[in-house]
Amino acid sequence: MSLPNFLQGNRPTWVEVDLSLLQRNFLGLRNWLPQSVKIMPVIKADAYGHGAVPVALRLQKMGADALAVAILEEALVLRDAGVTCPLLLLNGFWPGQENELIRCQLTPVVSCPNLLQRLEEAAGRARQRVAYHLEVDTGMARLGVAWEDAAALRAKHASSGWAQCTGVFTHFSTAEDASNPFTRIQLERFTQVLSAAAEQRWQSRWRHAANSAGILNFRESWLDGVRPGLAIYGVNPLPGPQSLLKLSPILSFKTQVMQVRTLRHGRSAGYGNTFCAERDSRIATLPVGYADGVARELSNRGQVLIRGKRLPIVGRISMDLTLVDATEAMGVETGDEVVLIGTQRGETILVEEVAAWGRTIPYEILARIGGRVPRVYLGSDST
Repeated sequence: MSLPNFLQGNRPTWVEVDLSLLQRNFLGLRNWLPQSVKIMPVIKADAYGHGAVPVALRLQKMGADALAVAILEEALVLRDAGVTCPLLLLNGFWPGQENELIRCQLTPVVSCPNLLQRLEEAAGRARQRVAYHLEVDTGMARLGVAWEDAAALRAKHASSGWAQCTGVFTHFSTAEDASNPFTRIQLERFTQVLSAAAEQRWQSRWRHAANSAGILNFRESWLDGVRPGLAIYGVNPLPGPQSLLKLSPILSFKTQVMQVRTLRHGRSAGYGNTFCAERDSRIATLPVGYADGVARELSNRGQVLIRGKRLPIVGRISMDLTLVDATEAMGVETGDEVVLIGTQRGETILVEEVAAWGRTIPYEILARIGGRVPRVYLGSDST
């Protein structure tokens, strides 16, 4: 897609997603992990704001062993778009969704006995086998069968010929912190479940625990497969620098200057008059706001790039508009490119920085980028 043609007649606020960099991140991870370790990229929440369908199609082409989404509705969109690889529903399913997931050959997570029973009954009525992954709660205390009860539950349902357990997994709660002993406690608990599974001769092909942080911090958690999320999108999942994988951010968030005005010394700008000019200032108005995913927490805290210079966001961010003090960038004018996340003239604003300014995490910053912000896909012809 030609970007100038795309911008013609449209609000000049958009996201660029480079699928060739997505490919590079996936292949880098594939080459780093042993070939015996399967890769299941997590593409829930519209692939963390990157666009689930283009991301899924590229990852499928690259040989992803499976993809993970959160809910049935996300999986149906992918199936309709031609995604044929295995899809795991991390949040399982709700009563009444059994027939649809069986029809579309989806793999739900089962986290409680009554859902397993419903799945078995629905599969039996359809006379069609359905695979599921059993979630084991080893300490997250969110979803899953308690690790002490997992073996007994599986033994009780082992005779089912329709619902087949093809995977068993757990979620880490502190994998970002390599010094926290709780991840290894979770691994020990999960190992107990896996030992019981071996004794009961489960036929599960997937034993998985590691998210992106777990992949980097806990090699012993790789098991049969891993579930990378942030790493696939080129975002560092650790609170500090990491050197094991070379990751390339694949998303840029951009807009253009809508208007430039002079704000005289002592005058205020924005809702609540929270910014007061300490000098005569050049204020650039941007056609993007918190309805588009520019967090209101960035008011008077965040930065953008214009003409390769970091410039401060000033005043309160509005639903549709944001103000920037462009005094330090000579000659800023209407139509100039503005980078909220990404690189411009050798200067980069990482999503990790934006998250720190907004007192949150990169996941939320990416997922907040709204649906009214169009995605432009680069590198779509890469092989």
